[in-house]
Amino acid sequence: MLCFGGFWEGQAEACLARGVVPVVYRVDMAEALDAAARASGVVAEIHVKVDTGMGRLGVRHDEAAEFAGRLLALKHVRVAGLMTHFAAADEAHRDCFTADQLARFHTAVAAFRARGHAPDYEHMANSAATFAHPEAWGNMVRPGGVLYGLWRDVLPPQEGEPPPLRPVMTLRSRVTLLKRVHSGETLGYGCTYEAAREMVVATVPAGYADGYARALSNRGRVVVRGQFAPVVGRVSMDLTLVDVTDVGGVRVGDRVTLLGADGPLLLPAEDLARTAGTISYEITCGVSARVPRRPVSVE
Repeated sequence: MLCFGGFWEGQAEACLARGVVPVVYRVDMAEALDAAARASGVVAEIHVKVDTGMGRLGVRHDEAAEFAGRLLALKHVRVAGLMTHFAAADEAHRDCFTADQLARFHTAVAAFRARGHAPDYEHMANSAATFAHPEAWGNMVRPGGVLYGLWRDVLPPQEGEPPPLRPVMTLRSRVTLLKRVHSGETLGYGCTYEAAREMVVATVPAGYADGYARALSNRGRVVVRGQFAPVVGRVSMDLTLVDVTDVGGVRVGDRVTLLGADGPLLLPAEDLARTAGTISYEITCGVSARVPRRPVSVE
């Protein structure tokens, strides 16, 4: 198990005990792991992250040689892998930046090897690079959201057939109340929606506290009884209103799909993200802990 974030002070022993291989980007982290490994009579493996342009975690690429030299003093730590992370592999107009990152990483790898380190793994490719930059595969790749069928806003535009990926996540609730709304009446906080006709409105117990974004107010849509139905009014903390006037036979208790597949209809996370002005990862990660998770098997 590779822990991308490394570990906090006092957790080195836990990494060893649980077989966790930490990503290291500070000398003191490596020293702490070395001390714990020495006390346990083992050699601990680490992966060193090199910052080639992302600017988050990692040893600066132009300081990689010095870092590699300092690790040589640690006899109970072995550099089993070297890694970096691309900042713009999903943006074709920034391919030059991705190429620069790749070149910087190769220079850093050479510096480590020149100082006697022999990493088993070199890995760079996130979801976008896995598909768009095969030259960045190394001998291990790190696909993220594409493993769950999220690709439309993660991968650069592809020629030909789209990748054979299916979204695995569906978010559902049920109709808890149906009521008639007269023309001219308003709905929700701020009275942002005014009925232009006689309507039937469904109240759905799901809101932004569950991860259904407030930015979908008056803009989102759901699936009820095999039909798309628009969100009307502001999404509340716990409740959302849906116009089901044109949904035949709707009843209290009917299933409401807010995200994912419902029969042949699909509400991709990428579409919700586009409407909300964000990315699909934030939509799916935003589903809160209070929403029950139910694993299902799909043929």
